[in-house]
Amino acid sequence: MEIRKVGLSDLEELREIGGKTYRHHYEHLWKQGGVEWYIDRCFNERFLESDLTDPNVEYYIIKNDVENVGMMKLVLKKTVLETEIENALYLEKLYFVKDWTGKGAGRKSIEFALERARKLGRRCVWLMAMDTSAKPIAAYEKSGFTQHSQTRLGSEFELMKEEFRGMIVMTNCLRKNGN
Repeated sequence: MEIRKVGLSDLEELREIGGKTYRHHYEHLWKQGGVEWYIDRCFNERFLESDLTDPNVEYYIIKNDVENVGMMKLVLKKTVLETEIENALYLEKLYFVKDWTGKGAGRKSIEFALERARKLGRRCVWLMAMDTSAKPIAAYEKSGFTQHSQTRLGSEFELMKEEFRGMIVMTNCLRKNGN
């Protein structure tokens, strides 16, 4: 498995894997038209161009021996919600195609993000997981994350079904050696 940082020249490849991986796992969360709205919002050319030129954002494509199987978005410095922890890396997106779910690619990608945070001297890595996502939450906990707080997605996500808007903020406050 290869985790490769991508740039502007990889924009179309990133758009493709982003839409492909998101749709399969999350289409059920949305009211009619919602999944298309979200994919367009997060993976349209203008948004990605802006992100890919932002020095605080990094995208990675995850590839097996043959094809792209996932993608990851890191915000290199972002304050943990509802805390004063400013020196933190935010793992904003981590998506995989169906066939690569549960095969260790997520764990390796999380280890990559933790190592990236260490190299940057970050105090914590944090993410938000849907409160209805027991398997991903358990996987994050296995990787050293703890549940920190809860929040809800706001009105900008009006096309998302209400029962899926609950989010758990999870943190992994790093030690010098290990997680």
